[in-house]
Amino acid sequence: MGKYLKLFENHTEYENASQNLILPNVSLCVAENEVHYNPFVDPYNGHPYVEIGGLKWATMNVGATSETDYGLYFQWGDTQGYTADQVGSGEGQKYFGWADYKYGDGTSTTEMTKYNSTDGLTTLEAVDDAAVANWGGSWRMPTTAEFQALGAAVNTVWTNDYQSTGIKGIICTAKDGSGAQLFFPAAGGCYDGSVGGVGDGGCCWSSSLDTRDRQYAYGLSFDSDGAYWVSDFHRYYGYSVRPVVG
Repeated sequence: MGKYLKLFENHTEYENASQNLILPNVSLCVAENEVHYNPFVDPYNGHPYVEIGGLKWATMNVGATSETDYGLYFQWGDTQGYTADQVGSGEGQKYFGWADYKYGDGTSTTEMTKYNSTDGLTTLEAVDDAAVANWGGSWRMPTTAEFQALGAAVNTVWTNDYQSTGIKGIICTAKDGSGAQLFFPAAGGCYDGSVGGVGDGGCCWSSSLDTRDRQYAYGLSFDSDGAYWVSDFHRYYGYSVRPVVG
């Protein structure tokens, strides 16, 4: 990326113009003989997005290379994602059960070791946010309230063949007439050593814990019958992550 060079008579002139300068730039203030370098900081780290309801939504899942790519599967609160080929019960494979859940102790009936009634945490911290860890910039996982707001801002339709790719999923189109659109591929989910439901539906984690029962967290689920913006799942399940900025 090239740098934009700009000459100013004095510092005041520079200050008045600095908010509208092309980034990155190097500016010289003649009167004060001072040089300013203003780097380009990309809050999106090169990941495309659409804006719907005042929030910028990524157009693809973490680990995906296109809208129709399923991406990686994550347990809630774990920043390590896995491909479908890495899921299983064999040596070196990810099982997606309570026994390999990062903040569990191996059973489904005892208290979680984090995001529990003792620490009182109800939203993922940045260190446990898969979008933060994998994409950087200002990306993060949406809260369940933000999924609800998306649901109120879009019309949804199920497709069996998104843009002639053969990939099934839901298309979300903004109600405001802007033309903004999101596609969520039916990536299914992972649990107990297998990937299931691919093509039948999908789920995306939110960053919000279900405080009624802390073994669960919230997310979006969808299938050919519709989208369910407030769904809860066992935290050890493996689901998609769709980041937001805003």
